Amino acid sequence: MTETLNWDHTMVAVTDLDAAVKYFNDHGFGFTPGGNHQYWGTKNALDYFGINYLELLTVADKKQAAAFPYENNSGIYEAVQDYFNGIQRFTTIAIRSSDIKATHRRLAAAGVDVGEITSGKRVDPHGNLIQWQIFYVNDKLPNNLPFPFFIQWGEADQQREQTLKEKGLIKPHPAGDIYVKQAIFHVTDPQQAAAALGKALMITPVHEESGEVITISDRQLIFKPGPENRLIKLVFNGATSVAELALGQINFALTTNK
Repeated sequence: MTETLNWDHTMVAVTDLDAAVKYFNDHGFGFTPGGNHQYWGTKNALDYFGINYLELLTVADKKQAAAFPYENNSGIYEAVQDYFNGIQRFTTIAIRSSDIKATHRRLAAAGVDVGEITSGKRVDPHGNLIQWQIFYVNDKLPNNLPFPFFIQWGEADQQREQTLKEKGLIKPHPAGDIYVKQAIFHVTDPQQAAAALGKALMITPVHEESGEVITISDRQLIFKPGPENRLIKLVFNGATSVAELALGQINFALTTNK
């Protein structure tokens, strides 16, 4: 199988899931409860824009969430630590692979400290068992930027999109025909960080006026100078009106661009 990569979703750490859902839904989003991750002691809410989606993640079981290690769980671990520290911000992005074993082998051969491929699962509010294969990366990118994690779902993209539509999870948004177009990263060395991530994704970054740009399918990861060394903003196209939303360090920019 040919290894194909795409931007699957964005993980966002929140301290109060219900309050975060209310805030964003009051501004035209459509988050619904996702379910619980028993191993991690976490729970989430999801909003889909096609099969690219946002995941708001918080702690459901403090004892369980404090028990698992960083190794093999880096993205979830960092979101949990943000919860305990009262921080709301983007954690990292997830990259969908059509062949997760090939992705794992390629990164390991390149010297990346990849975690084990594990099978994940959660039960959604309707009692449906959702399953996937996943691996986290124990390394950081340059500038201490969190590494994406990698996921493969049990269904091919087209079938998964149809399933999500049938479940009513892919649906119209009050804010308009919105979708995530760009992720904006602030890093101390944009060129270095973009080059390292581009190598992992098999995509060569391009220097543009907006920054160092990695184009993945029809979306962009943009690296600009800044001290945060984090993903700091998501830009949505297709909104009916321009808006800027902020919750803690989470920033959404809604634009009317198509």
